[in-house]
Amino acid sequence: MGLIFGGFLASLAFLLSGDTEYKSQPNFGSIDQPFNIIDINNQTISSCDWNDKIVLYNFLSVNCPTEFEKCPFRLEWFKIKIYNELVENKGFEDVIVVTSFIDTLSDINERIKEFRNYNKINSNKWIMTSTKYIPFFDNSFEKGNPWKNKDTIYGFDKQAHLMTLLVDKNQNIRGKYLTYNFGEIRRITKEISLLIQEEQREKKLSVLPIYGNKDFDSSIDKDTIYHQIPYWSFMNQSGVKVSSDNLNNKVHLVDFFFTHCPTICPKMTVNMKKIQKALNKKCFDNVELLSFTVDPKRDSTQRLNEYAKSYNLNTNNWNLITGDQNTIYQLGVNGFLVPNQEDALAPGGFLHSEKLILVDQKHRIRGYYDGTDSANIPIIVEHIKSLM
Repeated sequence: MGLIFGGFLASLAFLLSGDTEYKSQPNFGSIDQPFNIIDINNQTISSCDWNDKIVLYNFLSVNCPTEFEKCPFRLEWFKIKIYNELVENKGFEDVIVVTSFIDTLSDINERIKEFRNYNKINSNKWIMTSTKYIPFFDNSFEKGNPWKNKDTIYGFDKQAHLMTLLVDKNQNIRGKYLTYNFGEIRRITKEISLLIQEEQREKKLSVLPIYGNKDFDSSIDKDTIYHQIPYWSFMNQSGVKVSSDNLNNKVHLVDFFFTHCPTICPKMTVNMKKIQKALNKKCFDNVELLSFTVDPKRDSTQRLNEYAKSYNLNTNNWNLITGDQNTIYQLGVNGFLVPNQEDALAPGGFLHSEKLILVDQKHRIRGYYDGTDSANIPIIVEHIKSLM
């Protein structure tokens, strides 16, 4: 007995020693564009309103739980494990539930209100809607698209009706659960906790430096004068004058490229396009993208316009810039602090930086990133978010 008891204590000590390892939640997919729902008060709500929320999306019926076979999930289990813990627990203050009702009824909103009263659901953290389509379910998971596949086990129109999806603050699907099952419902709270821990670890890296030389002036209150991008004015791909004045109070992301570039430029353009798409999904409408050509003698406004069309670029907030070559080079070297020059030995005849440059609302440089590495895309998006 002593050996057995001693072995148990030794095993327990081993398990309790060291730091706990938290593994990141998987990523099952995301949506391409924001979407709207209409709540039971006929108010339009955008998915962008939940950028700072962790959201559980699922489906219900007004017949739950009185007609059990018509319920997409076990309401009483969900209330006990999710709703009851969600409302009062400060650790889950950023978590909400969005439930769409599968019923097709002329008075659906009134019936949902009755449903809430009957089931004693009164928190604004549980949003209910008669909007039938939630784009997050229209993804290809391991067993196909749950929105297009019919449920053959319980008889619902779609497999999606049986599922709850866990969506993080970056609009990525991080968990999926068959919420007809009590074990799956219990798993939701655990994985929300893991997601919150992941977010807290990432927040520690959110303070961005200010790059460039600093001067000091004792005559002003805050005596540190940071490097700022000097004034500039050029033409964009549409032949429209664009200047740094257009960027006052806007975050902007900058790169240097040329349209005949045979090496890094195509990768940089594709990654900038992915960043723009991610920002649009978050409804960040105060961010500008700028691409300065280092070969303006060939890259006319017409050529830049052709380049933008060839990559199907969204030029609503993305300007491709051309102008006097020496002025652009000086702006790159002295303003954005990156090299730009003609070089017969460089691929395509021009030497320029592969960096994407993040500039804040005060024209100060806040970040440099390898524009050819797609792994930097979520980092850049998060850093832009921290400046908003």
